[in-house]
Amino acid sequence: MKLREWQEKLSEKVIQALRQNFLVALQAPTGSGKTIFALHVGFKVKERLIFVVRTHNQFFPVYRELKTYYSDKDLAFIIGKSSACLYTSEDVDPQDIYCNICSAYKGLTYKLTIKDPPSIFLNKLKEEGKSANFCPYYSLLDSVNYAHVIIMTYPYLFFPWLRDLLNIDFSKYIIVIDEAHNIDNISSIDEKRLSKRSLDQAISQARSNEARRILEKLKNTTSKLIHPDEKNILVSDISELRLSDDEIRILEDEYSDIRQEMIKSGKISKNYIGNILRFLYSIQDERIKVFSYSDSLVAKYIISSDFINILNDENLTFMLMSGTMPPLDYLKNIIGINRREIIYIDVEKAVKSKVSGSYECFISLDVTSAYALRSEEMAKKYASYLLKIFYNSSLHVMAVFPSYEFMNKVSRHLSNINYIKETPDTSIEEVMISIKDTKSLIMGIARGKLSEGVELVSNGRSLISDVIVAGIPFPPVDDYLKIRADAISKMLKKDISDELIRIQALISVKQSIGRAIRSPNDKATVWLLDKRFNSLWWKRELNCLNARKIKL
Repeated sequence: MKLREWQEKLSEKVIQALRQNFLVALQAPTGSGKTIFALHVGFKVKERLIFVVRTHNQFFPVYRELKTYYSDKDLAFIIGKSSACLYTSEDVDPQDIYCNICSAYKGLTYKLTIKDPPSIFLNKLKEEGKSANFCPYYSLLDSVNYAHVIIMTYPYLFFPWLRDLLNIDFSKYIIVIDEAHNIDNISSIDEKRLSKRSLDQAISQARSNEARRILEKLKNTTSKLIHPDEKNILVSDISELRLSDDEIRILEDEYSDIRQEMIKSGKISKNYIGNILRFLYSIQDERIKVFSYSDSLVAKYIISSDFINILNDENLTFMLMSGTMPPLDYLKNIIGINRREIIYIDVEKAVKSKVSGSYECFISLDVTSAYALRSEEMAKKYASYLLKIFYNSSLHVMAVFPSYEFMNKVSRHLSNINYIKETPDTSIEEVMISIKDTKSLIMGIARGKLSEGVELVSNGRSLISDVIVAGIPFPPVDDYLKIRADAISKMLKKDISDELIRIQALISVKQSIGRAIRSPNDKATVWLLDKRFNSLWWKRELNCLNARKIKL
């Protein structure tokens, strides 16, 4: 295996840091070869590695590099119970699957050898599980015991109750956390939601009049507390949401009966009463606050320290990787990584040269996504920019918006072009099929599925020639952000509100740009469509000091 120049220059430094049990934070652009670098330095230090990724889509790059360069190493991957179960639909919560009475509640008695990409292998394993009556989920769990490389998603590392399920001695592994900028919001994965729709579904599932009465009462209370706004509004009094012990027991009995019936029937669908119960359990935790968000109630942790604390275990060896790694002070102060030894490496600064593809910047001076100025006239201007850029692009165009609301407002003024608009249910597979034969405008939202951690490539090259950042994606300054900023500021004894907002927006913009830079040979055009980008701070942070300024 021939290493790239930057990998050769920095290998020994990282290897020595890992051997001394430093936490290594590696900032390297997309397409620079972070995954193969992690495999290379990891195997120099320990015999086993764990890759922790945000989504199942990110399993494939690890599989690809391992099979290409370390084909003698055994691979295992851990996937959610609802994805691996023989009898579930995709929207089932793992807790709703009653494994103990399932006839397939056992793993394989022989070693799994993963030769296909994880998604293909899983489909084959499920087919084999149906015919031989074994559980793919527990078979995959068993396979971690003999694998040199394990791939898992964030919850299996950061959530203590899932981490304990694995029965892994993590001290024997180099633990590589990919897309590590996402750990800032790790607790959001464990959010619990309550909506009128989920309550209606739970009422239709309930068998007893008592359970239906309780759920109707809860629905009436919820209706009074929710708002349609796409921002977190604190619900200060949640006393009416709390049920009596007897009412909880009635719902638990209903939930248990439905779980058992589903597994016996061999067809497991979403158990909405379980969804309601998990929300009710969560609001008993004093660390949780309840917010209204887009016609739902959301129970959220304010501080992620209970999830992040594993990174502060001095007995474990971590390597954090991202093309948009937050600054070292942000990792320490805001995310809460406070172990004694941290080494932060910005690859391009360390080797004093670019290590991936390049891009040219344009900044528009006549549009802004500032909330108070999001008029129909402004939306039409944005649509005009999108059309003009699209017609002049060589490949697909990705446009990233601050919110669904603004994206929808602009898209109403688009016509006569093929465009794909992200929804909460959009899958990467759907996008790949849609863009296969026709040049397309791909519209997503900041911090969404399409703007982060997604590869749209062919033969190793990006399929995107132009990236449009349609407004600065500042996180909404809502009650959640204010409460979180206040809590962290009190701990640090200084105001971090501005830093929290700016760094999150910067990471989102860099992630968006990264969709077009997937290899060292990629070249892209980046359109920063907001006059607020025309500041020294933004131009410096985005490496756009020589950006050309444009108007319609």
